Amino acid sequence: MLYRSAPGPTLARLDGPTAARPTSLAVFADPHVTPWATGTWKVFHRTVERFRTALTEANRLDVDAVAIAGDLTKDGVPQEFDRAAALLDEVNAPVLAVPGDHDLPQPADGHRTPPVGTFADRFAGGRYPFVERADGVDLVGVDTATAGDGPPTVSPTQLDWLESILPGLERPVVLCHHTLTPADGGDPPATCRIENARELARVLDAGGVELVVSGARHWPGTGALSGVREVVAPAVCSLPQAFLHVRIDASGTTVDLVPLADRTGFEEAYAYASDGTAHGQWVANRADRGALHRFPLVDDRPNTTAATGERVSSGQ
Repeated sequence: MLYRSAPGPTLARLDGPTAARPTSLAVFADPHVTPWATGTWKVFHRTVERFRTALTEANRLDVDAVAIAGDLTKDGVPQEFDRAAALLDEVNAPVLAVPGDHDLPQPADGHRTPPVGTFADRFAGGRYPFVERADGVDLVGVDTATAGDGPPTVSPTQLDWLESILPGLERPVVLCHHTLTPADGGDPPATCRIENARELARVLDAGGVELVVSGARHWPGTGALSGVREVVAPAVCSLPQAFLHVRIDASGTTVDLVPLADRTGFEEAYAYASDGTAHGQWVANRADRGALHRFPLVDDRPNTTAATGERVSSGQ
């Protein structure tokens, strides 16, 4: 299981992307920060605590950037954004975020959620898509959540922008909320996958993108589509309560899981997931089936050390 008492496992070791200048990213997904809500499979009463722990760990790891793969808030209430922003002031690295559907206005909202432009101004330098340099890589943020009550989609305008900008980037890594690839063994009941994923993957592959990092699913995973690798971050708020530490250097990319809860917190989150919605029960079922004991999910560099990512000599 994933407890803070021990280092987290390596989720993936990839041949690419590479970077001449070693770069590390903390990737948070689905913090769902709320200052007042309690319960549900998202364990709302722990969201502030878990998010603060994630930021503390990012500082300890001395990452070059914090990338947030959407659903920063529970439901996009202005006070939730204020609480999340106050917590983000505690992190030393630059922060770049893409929105999830819970961060944007929805037809069923009973409150006034700020528009996507406000989210971009506050957490992404003012626009989507964006490209920002994070030491040795170019972090490219894509909005998959502004389709309203329709399926997650990357708009034609964003696809055109990606086609024009990607070829000029040296080491692009794409950040989005919804996933490019399906989950191994079947997706959760919630709509987590991008509707036009194949079209997006073709654009990314043509533009030299080797890696996409995403969230939404609340469970760690990997996949590949049209030559593009994807790593899906677990949820900060709910089981298994972790984030991704992505290290990119000349040898390739290493992705580690960083646990955020002790055993008591893990067991609490498991109990809430087991009694939760269909999505929560899907998450609990993954744990029941031993999915947290099957890492790494991808290993392009089997003769490497977990600590450094460097290849180990075979002695031959």
